[in-house]
Amino acid sequence: PVELSLHQEVFKSFYLSKHQGRRLIWQPSLAHCILKANFPSGKKELSVSLYQSVILLLFNDADEIGYRYIRDHTGIEEADLKRTLQSLALGPVRPIKKRPKGKDVTEDDLFAYASDFSHKQLRIKVNQIQMKETPEEQ
Repeated sequence: PVELSLHQEVFKSFYLSKHQGRRLIWQPSLAHCILKANFPSGKKELSVSLYQSVILLLFNDADEIGYRYIRDHTGIEEADLKRTLQSLALGPVRPIKKRPKGKDVTEDDLFAYASDFSHKQLRIKVNQIQMKETPEEQ
């Protein structure tokens, strides 16, 4: 997203001005951040991965978003996108809802802001679903 890429470019120019001859490689799958969210039940701080935050920021402009829209506007790879959406809509902490209900994420799914979301804690960690190892990786 534009909001994040602007800050990324500022940091990149700062880093390269201080450390000449080095390369800067971004690992978005390792990044995390705190999002402050306003729910009807109160303000919450969501501790999420970078991919989760990029998806959640899309809900600032719409209450319901389709899978294809999310894929096109985030640029996240298909496998990572499906895993991230599962963690947000099907995990223990669910700041968004998935329609139709089910375990798998498909191209026809719709995702909506969970207006009934509530949690007893102020800061909530939304865990990312781990990728299963293939037999070659074991």
